Amino acid sequence: MPRRTPYRCRQASWRKQQRGAIAIVVGLSMAVLIGFVGLALDLGKLYVAKSELQNSADACALAAARDVTGATPLAISEAAGITAGRRNLAMFQKEEVALTADSSVTYSDSLDHPFMDKNSVIYPLKDIRYVQCFTSRAGIANWFIEILNVLPGIDIGPQTVSSTAVATTGSAQTACAIPIMACDPSKLSPASSYTPGQWLLGKLDADDPKTYGGGNFGWANLTPKNNGTPDLAKQLVGSGQCSLPALGTEIGTAGNKVSLSDAWNSRFGIVQKVGEAIGVPDFTGYAYNTKTWKTTWNGVDPGNAYPDFLVQRGKFKEYQGDDALQLPKPGTQGQPSSNDDHKKGADRRLVLMPLVDCSKFGKSGKPAPVTGWACVLMVEPMIHKGNESDVHVEYRGRSDTPGSPCATQGIPGEMNGVGPLVPVLVR
Repeated sequence: MPRRTPYRCRQASWRKQQRGAIAIVVGLSMAVLIGFVGLALDLGKLYVAKSELQNSADACALAAARDVTGATPLAISEAAGITAGRRNLAMFQKEEVALTADSSVTYSDSLDHPFMDKNSVIYPLKDIRYVQCFTSRAGIANWFIEILNVLPGIDIGPQTVSSTAVATTGSAQTACAIPIMACDPSKLSPASSYTPGQWLLGKLDADDPKTYGGGNFGWANLTPKNNGTPDLAKQLVGSGQCSLPALGTEIGTAGNKVSLSDAWNSRFGIVQKVGEAIGVPDFTGYAYNTKTWKTTWNGVDPGNAYPDFLVQRGKFKEYQGDDALQLPKPGTQGQPSSNDDHKKGADRRLVLMPLVDCSKFGKSGKPAPVTGWACVLMVEPMIHKGNESDVHVEYRGRSDTPGSPCATQGIPGEMNGVGPLVPVLVR
């Protein structure tokens, strides 16, 4: 007769088996619980990465769209987009977003047509209206969710996220201006006008340096409070005057404002002391004047500086130095301007300027009424604390002309308007 195991022994054995089963269940439950907690944390990490990449793609598309003019080479647009996109860091603001030439920025003539890189695009340059930027980050390691890999059939590895943005240009509702003004030639002679590419000279009255002498352009305080020279300096160093005076508003500021040379030159990245930072420079500080750019009147080559300015901007060319321009020391390059370091740059030298009726401008400094707004390029720096009468700006047309190059400032308005073009996101 077989020997029976005592009841107490069988009960102890059963309890041991039960404890082993519970341990397994608890272990699996803990893995699942940690996995779900990890899912929340890791999905949050991916969401942050996605948002950062989207910021980069948006910045890239907006910057690149600015130079989609129908005439500017796409390489200029691509360089602007990549530079702006890289300014937005990813992975909790610790990594530069990987944007590469010939793949990250693509173009199309319609939202319904394929987007292609600058070397493969089949659309005529004049028809290209849209630019798309693509950003991606692969190999994003998980924090906790991979613990679920202990379960059968689950294999979770590093993740990849990406973002895209599409931008074009639309007419602006308003734009920012710097505190200078020019005579409206049509008010002096009905058939007169400036020609795009023409250089306008800042000119004072030789007999009375405190008044505007009827030259091409002079100083004009655009703020409602009109607090004099300090306001002009703030507008030059800052973004400019974005709340523009209405047509017919009388503006003007008499006097030789030699103290504004530093504020003016800040847009070229020129400072007086090493390490000094005054305002934000343009993407390029490359300058032109009557000594280095001999033909200053709407020439094809080298007279019209604007196309060359776009080339130098695409290369992030810095101010070439006082000796090169034969200037008596207006200052030194204040901030680096290489592809990697010039991320603090902005569109600072293509600006708006009011046109005024100089026939109503008196010798006593009486203001003249605003008749319109012009797009101008700041072509040269001012001599430090010197007479600014030899400083020029290049006329680029009226700001409300379709295709105006002043597409870098302003608030998007109606798409069928005629204001300066500004980049807008469409997708």
